[in-house]
Amino acid sequence: MKKLLLLALLALATGSLTGCGKSADSLTPTSDAGASAADQAEVAAAVAASPEYTDEDVHASSMEMALQDAPEGALTAIRPLRWWRSIDDVSRRIETEWAQPDSNGRPTMAFVTIHKRLVGELHIVYGAVSDTDTTVARVDKPLDDRWVRRLALQRKRVNEDSTRSVWRVVGTSGVEVKSEPVTSDIQSIRLQAGAVDTTITDPLQLHRLRHLIFVDPSTPLRLTVTTSRADDTVLLYRHDLRRRFQNNGDGTYTLEWTTGDFGGLRHFGVNVLSHGTLFDDQAPYDSNAWILPFAVRRPDCEIGERR
Repeated sequence: MKKLLLLALLALATGSLTGCGKSADSLTPTSDAGASAADQAEVAAAVAASPEYTDEDVHASSMEMALQDAPEGALTAIRPLRWWRSIDDVSRRIETEWAQPDSNGRPTMAFVTIHKRLVGELHIVYGAVSDTDTTVARVDKPLDDRWVRRLALQRKRVNEDSTRSVWRVVGTSGVEVKSEPVTSDIQSIRLQAGAVDTTITDPLQLHRLRHLIFVDPSTPLRLTVTTSRADDTVLLYRHDLRRRFQNNGDGTYTLEWTTGDFGGLRHFGVNVLSHGTLFDDQAPYDSNAWILPFAVRRPDCEIGERR
């Protein structure tokens, strides 16, 4: 409990920030100290009613991505032409811990951790490394991804004149997805967009909704990813976009893209794959991904904690 209380709901960035397959679900709080059955039910309902904070639309997408040839001199067993994921089964487990009791001993904060297990396959259509061999084949690698996200909920009065209180989502983390097993490792992501310049080292750090990263429409974003290896394949995911980062040869990878014009909450993902995941038909699937929330600020867009 004390550990949870020390987790501040911090902003990911400073500067120009404002407030604007199959599945099996279960919700079993890890501790019910002071939490009534009504609290548990209301928190469960608030989480279920907030898919924009509990899910994301980029990692499990089945969108295909075409790949350019491997960099000259790189050791490759195959030449990947395109690849995609298919998810056959999703199981979900939710843990809830309670904090900050009021004078009656009833909690006013709930910290929710959502765990998902995504089971499926990575499909790679590839050609031979030799230019004289025109054979095209496909390999299907089993994948077992573990997906984690954290939320903070607060019990607030409906309004100043009311004695009734309700549970609302007030904070969210990003998402971390790791394959099982995994050696790929994202160490940090630096994001530069206009006045925003921030480096993220923990995708599961909680931050308040009104302190999301906010950017203006059609803003260029520059991402610099640091990993533990100099031969990783680093990819950008958006709901309608797949792009490969430039490898700087020193364990850092860079890419620039431009936000759209639509306001509201968005996610972008950075996925690090071991070199062998895509360039060796015998190597296992090995992946680490961070999915991070941000918001495009528009006058008609309101994101943040509802009062």
